[in-house]
Amino acid sequence: MSGQNFQLKLKQTQQLSQGLQQSLRVLQMSGLELEHEVEEWLQDNPLLERSEAPEGSPEPERISAAISKTGQVGGDDAEDIWATIAAEEDFLSYLHNQVCEHPLSREEAARVHILIDSLDEQGYLTDSLADIIEHTPLEWMLDEEDMQEALDRLQTFDPPGVAAATLNESLLLQLQRLSASPERRCAAKIIMQHLEELGKSRTQNQQKLKRKLPDFEADIIEAALSLIATLNPYPAYGFATAEPTAYVQPDVWVREYAGGWRVIGNEKAWPHVRLNHEYCALLKESRNVGQVWKDKLSEARQKIDSLEHRKSTVLRLAEYIVERQEDFFIFGEIGLTPMLLKEAAAELGVAESTVSRAVNHKYLACPRGVFALRYFFTQAVDAGEDGEGTSQSAVKAILAQLISDENKQKPYSDEALSRLLQQQGIDIARRTVAKYREALNIPPAHQRKP
Repeated sequence: MSGQNFQLKLKQTQQLSQGLQQSLRVLQMSGLELEHEVEEWLQDNPLLERSEAPEGSPEPERISAAISKTGQVGGDDAEDIWATIAAEEDFLSYLHNQVCEHPLSREEAARVHILIDSLDEQGYLTDSLADIIEHTPLEWMLDEEDMQEALDRLQTFDPPGVAAATLNESLLLQLQRLSASPERRCAAKIIMQHLEELGKSRTQNQQKLKRKLPDFEADIIEAALSLIATLNPYPAYGFATAEPTAYVQPDVWVREYAGGWRVIGNEKAWPHVRLNHEYCALLKESRNVGQVWKDKLSEARQKIDSLEHRKSTVLRLAEYIVERQEDFFIFGEIGLTPMLLKEAAAELGVAESTVSRAVNHKYLACPRGVFALRYFFTQAVDAGEDGEGTSQSAVKAILAQLISDENKQKPYSDEALSRLLQQQGIDIARRTVAKYREALNIPPAHQRKP
């Protein structure tokens, strides 16, 4: 008789409370998305109402698609607004960049990269592992067991619910990161067995589920439905796409004052919400306040806190950017210094994923134009032992200037540009010069001749 083997495994997981999950979701939203979200809050919760922006707030500036693309701001030295709106990190890049944050071998990391590239535009993995393996080169020697391990890893990445095969699975993956509770258990049962039956009416849903889930009390079912409503049906929601931006409203301004640069929040770009004092006073005076109203009050405070957290995080991050990138505001792109998300996270005392959310779809306006916050984060080129170097954006700016000043009859080759950069202390190879030149949409030397 063969003996039975038992193995004990310890697994450390991070579970986010419902309030923290909502706070992170609000942090990632663009201004337009947040405005729509707040409008839904106001319709759903009578204890919330809009409040006026603080007096003295600067008038908001919106850079609209209707404005001419040659429009300038900030005087003679100002740059093209549209050229300064840097591209946001897209969903797949966001996932690829997380691979190095996990303890994976080269082979395991490669499998995760393959799965990331197989996700659809909504963040789902709709192809089977067998199909993915079939469409990869035989010499990669992939098998389903290894790919399943890679998939399990990928499903722990941010945002929660990524790489699920179905909506139900994505929602369940998100629930797994929340603290255990009767509401979570009820929500999981609804998702697994009754999600397709849910209608638009919250009251009808609750009545229907009370009959089908006799093991749960009505208030637990109501809380479970609220919990499901906070989950994200599309993991890729909120990330940059190829679609043009309809308009850009900066979240902060950077203005020059005596002695330096100062960050000013654009109060009119942020929704302002407060508790309805009249209704809250009535609740306080009432002796028999139902649980529903207590939940509404708790929910309202939670939402207000999430807006404050978003505002303070974006402001702190903008102040950090201005402190680190002061030369940019003086000299332009050539003054950019290398700066990484993890450095900002360490300085602000938050997770790197929090910084990534904070720079997503957030904009900074200054005399040189309007810039995505993510624009200021760039890796170093030719970093020395101390990790210092020149930022990629600065190198591209110098490269563009060299080409602009060249003799048009004898344009510089990539090799010649590499030597010129070396004379300025930037040691990069010819192929890297070619890569940066192509990124700037500058043709090779033989095509630049008149």
